[in-house]
Amino acid sequence: MINSGKLAGGAILVTALVLLGGCTEEARNKISRTTDNFLGEDLRVSYIDNGQVVKTWTVKDSKITSGKDEAGNATGYYYFWSEETGYVQVPIERTVIEEIKPPR
Repeated sequence: MINSGKLAGGAILVTALVLLGGCTEEARNKISRTTDNFLGEDLRVSYIDNGQVVKTWTVKDSKITSGKDEAGNATGYYYFWSEETGYVQVPIERTVIEEIKPPR
């Protein structure tokens, strides 16, 4: 006997895959970015001066934002909440952002 919950879940999954397969690459990227925004990421943000890391922050399950110019490019500062200090604002041109991957 087939469990109706599993059947419904499978039907939803198949439908989602078919719809996603019919999307343009840009639409798939937009869906991916929206999912990332909803889920957040674990990131390491480092402030660099004279080629040396001055300070590093950890961003857990969150996002880093910035201002945008007319062309959509990041300008000015990155803004985020860190585990260590709370709210942080750092200049974009001196900042490195790395994704923290969970150990395998």
